[in-house]
Amino acid sequence: MSHAQHDPRKHTPGQGQPGSEEGQVPLQRGPGHEDVAPERRTGETEPTDREPVAGDAPGPVHIGHGDHEPGQRRPALAAMVVLGAACVVGLALLSMNMFGAVRAYAAPALLAFALCALTYAVGFWIFRRIRPVRPPRVTVAVLATVWGILAATGVAAFANTAMGGLWGQVLGYETAGAWSAALTAPLNEELLKLAGVVVLAVAFPHAVRGPIDGFVFGALVGLGFEVTENFLYALNSISLSGALAPATSVTDSTVVRVVLTGLGSHWAMTAVSGTAVGLLAAVSWRPGTRRALAALGLVLLAMLGHFFFDSPLLGEGLLGVAVKVAFVFLSAMAVYFTVRHTFRSRVKRSLAEQGKQLGMRRSDAKALASRHGRRKALAHVARPERPDVRRRQERMVEEAEDRAARYAVD
Repeated sequence: MSHAQHDPRKHTPGQGQPGSEEGQVPLQRGPGHEDVAPERRTGETEPTDREPVAGDAPGPVHIGHGDHEPGQRRPALAAMVVLGAACVVGLALLSMNMFGAVRAYAAPALLAFALCALTYAVGFWIFRRIRPVRPPRVTVAVLATVWGILAATGVAAFANTAMGGLWGQVLGYETAGAWSAALTAPLNEELLKLAGVVVLAVAFPHAVRGPIDGFVFGALVGLGFEVTENFLYALNSISLSGALAPATSVTDSTVVRVVLTGLGSHWAMTAVSGTAVGLLAAVSWRPGTRRALAALGLVLLAMLGHFFFDSPLLGEGLLGVAVKVAFVFLSAMAVYFTVRHTFRSRVKRSLAEQGKQLGMRRSDAKALASRHGRRKALAHVARPERPDVRRRQERMVEEAEDRAARYAVD
């Protein structure tokens, strides 16, 4: 069911339901949470001889009935099948592409793998943290990177080779040598990475509910793509250097791609296009003209950044590379801070509304929109009560994020 629609089973603070009293906390069945019994049952009252604490249970709040509403289960299952099949195909293509080099340079390949694993670990931590309020679920985040590591990279490596030959016939091999990457990658690679975000949004609709989710999962897909591509480039650098110093070649290749160009690499490009997926997912894939054009513009911006990055424009000197990296990175940051500000504002608005029902100070309720604010609120609660208060905070935040998605389409 679209977040823009209102399920008759759901209710908002201040509105009673038949058979229940206002102020009752409903059973929580949000994704990634265990069921939590209501703190107060019908007919029971809560002591009122203390001031409400930030993080206390809200009034009646909506908690999702799981990841999939009726009508979403079959598309989600189909998306999971596509994800699995694409990853298997990508793994097969990558294995054929890398097997010879890995067998010939086993020790340097192990070094390249270790450096890529370190890049993955750091990037995975960062990109989950940049989602405001709460990080995405680990399982869905891992699947996003797996699409980038296997499906997108494996298919793109095959498609790039085929399209590179086509450009050689159309443009001539001299011109194609300079422009082939810029003409090929924005089409093959960006669309394949974007497809991963779409698949995740269909398979896990509760995980991708708006633009900020699209940005984060796009960054994770791009991270996976970057890690595999770094590994392929590292192996290729061994051959290009004549295998005279394999370890040095691997290290130099990784440093250049992570330190020098990492800020403007695949994560940033796919984060921008992934935001478009979040825009469409927020309205159950039925956008109006304005939203559809905004989504198209984001995808084209990602493609433009990739084209500029791979083009021979500005040369291959340090200044030219720096300008290209800056263009891609700043484009991503402009998109990120825009959608981040909008999302946080809507979450705080919802928390303030819930807090009003509890008699909480507005500032205390809005503070729950940050991890630091929730920890600070817990610090003022007696230790034995903290588990219960933490669960109540989670219910408030879950409701706030759900409302934030509805605000986006109301």
